[in-house]
Amino acid sequence: VGGLTLADTPERLDMLKAERAKHRYMGLHTEMLSPDEIKSRAELVNTDGILGALYDPLDGHLDPSGTTHAYAKAARMGGADIVTHNRVLETNPHPEGWEVVTEQGTVIAEHVVNAGGLWAREVAAMAGIYLPLLPMAHQYLVTEDIPEIVARDAEFPHVIDPGGESYLRQERQGLVIGFYEQPCEP
Repeated sequence: VGGLTLADTPERLDMLKAERAKHRYMGLHTEMLSPDEIKSRAELVNTDGILGALYDPLDGHLDPSGTTHAYAKAARMGGADIVTHNRVLETNPHPEGWEVVTEQGTVIAEHVVNAGGLWAREVAAMAGIYLPLLPMAHQYLVTEDIPEIVARDAEFPHVIDPGGESYLRQERQGLVIGFYEQPCEP
């Protein structure tokens, strides 16, 4: 759906410009937008005090449950066996890939996929891998239908406001708006 990261200070705007330069080097197409250009893409965003934004046309969101089920279906079609309600206790390197020790026994796997969600850091640690992830508790609200969202021809872009420690994205015909409070609780 595309995504906007807003800048409310000259320092954050410079950071986003540096990020765009990195994107260009990697062959990605992102754009720096003025407040007026932000409004043309995301008319509900209040641009008071906003100096600009980095727009990424490939940014978006997904439904975690639906995505998980789609991956599971594809894995089954590829010959994988999926066992649910079977906690993994440890993972160990093995000459054939990985030894996965579970409550129901040990499995030797050529590949292991970390799909731990909030616990991905802990799952990675079982394999001796450090992931710099820390889930943060936060509040969010889901609105009722919003006429401007209903009337749009395309889905509303994902918007991140680091200065306001908030984000929003379309949910059905309304918005999900999330806030991170200070001090954040991991």
